[in-house]
Amino acid sequence: MDSRTWTLLLNTALLAAAVTAISVPVGTLLAWLLARTDVPGRRIGVALLAAMLFVPLYLQAAAWQAGFGLQGWYTLAFGGPVWLEGFRAAVWVHAMAAIPWAVLIVGIALRLVEPELEEQAALDGSAWQVFARVTLPGTWAAVGVATLWVAILTAGEMTVTDLFSVRTYAEELYTQTAIGAGPGEASLGVLPGVVLTGSLVAAGLALSARLAPRDRPPSRRRRFVYRLGRWRVPIALLAAAGLLILVGVPLGNLIYKAGVLVSQTETGRIREFSIGKCFWIIAESPGHYRREFGWSAAVGVIAASVAVVGAIALAWPARRGGPRVMPAMVVTAVFLAVPGPMIGLGIIEVMNQPDCPILVKLYDQSILAPVAALAFRGLPLATLILWHAFATLPGEVLDAAAVDGAGPIGRLVRIALPSRLPALALAWLVALAVALGDLAASILVVPPGVTTLSIRIFGLLHYGVEDQVAGICLAQVILFAAIAAVVGWIVRRWE
Repeated sequence: MDSRTWTLLLNTALLAAAVTAISVPVGTLLAWLLARTDVPGRRIGVALLAAMLFVPLYLQAAAWQAGFGLQGWYTLAFGGPVWLEGFRAAVWVHAMAAIPWAVLIVGIALRLVEPELEEQAALDGSAWQVFARVTLPGTWAAVGVATLWVAILTAGEMTVTDLFSVRTYAEELYTQTAIGAGPGEASLGVLPGVVLTGSLVAAGLALSARLAPRDRPPSRRRRFVYRLGRWRVPIALLAAAGLLILVGVPLGNLIYKAGVLVSQTETGRIREFSIGKCFWIIAESPGHYRREFGWSAAVGVIAASVAVVGAIALAWPARRGGPRVMPAMVVTAVFLAVPGPMIGLGIIEVMNQPDCPILVKLYDQSILAPVAALAFRGLPLATLILWHAFATLPGEVLDAAAVDGAGPIGRLVRIALPSRLPALALAWLVALAVALGDLAASILVVPPGVTTLSIRIFGLLHYGVEDQVAGICLAQVILFAAIAAVVGWIVRRWE
């Protein structure tokens, strides 16, 4: 590797390390407070963090830029300094986006710790001894998974690093292709990073298998609750302050930016907030960007459907364990590991073939390329969801169907899919959210005349977050919050 490759690798590693150092400890603490203590407001906190999982990275970057970027309201109101710029801005935005993922992963592990062991330990020691001897050891694997997951998400994205001019592997891939470098030339220098990231994903999937052992199902007994006592209110206030920074501040930045009115007076410019203007900007945004909304919906719906079909094909044989899990494991690891721009480069390499006019026509005059890129992005999460759903099917029911002559396809179509409709809906909605929010994989392969909303907003963010941009970002936040609410309802029905 040349010196530039080493520099890109080092920058990527430093960024991932800094993001995990912030997000994983904070996410682990929040997960414990929300999942296993009596801190008030747990349901609200869980709902807010769950909704943040669905907000795309470029929207979160826009929200922080609206307040503390070059054209942010705070920067303009107080004349600087610019808080969000360069490496520290990339670390901050990535960390704030990663905290909900750490809460989700560690929170699931905390809920899977066997209450029988904790109750037995409580007979012989204090609550803090139970935490140190039983609960905490039961979550170490999840902390490792969260660390790997956050590092992988950070290393494979180029949205934030491109906005703040931080050179990483994913950002270099995008930049080289944007200026006209060929796929082979652009991907050669980042191959070592992709191999490293693929190894991390494989390790993360191996660790995640420890979260839910297959020898017995999770206990349904009431979970051991840690009582905070006199610290309950102070800790609740501290957690509320953390959630305010994580959710309230970026959302408030967008709301203020969308509703700000600037008037010129003899003494200078005066900025005032108008709630009416804010609502008007949000309401007119879908109409103003209706073409982008239409293309995003068309590409996203098709890509999510393709991803779910592929996930069914991978998850159904993987449910039985053994060697059958390898296709699902490998495909999931690869598509989680490969940076988004490299997925786009691979599609360009396959479809942009001058010797094959049909492929060239499909590449230039259809949405096949962005659909394929977004389907690849949604496939891993959809596979993991359906893999878990199929693995929990009652074995005796499937065995009885096999005795009656039903083959693998028959058991899938007649038993598995009808009994796991909530899981199918959940996988489709998650894949749809990924498709609607993705930028890194699709930005390189959209054909002429097609502009999705994520690409449109990403282009506008380079010029600052003005009121129109803030309005369309808020409209999208409402859309993703609605998707999150439907997903939450499905999960509760499934449970």
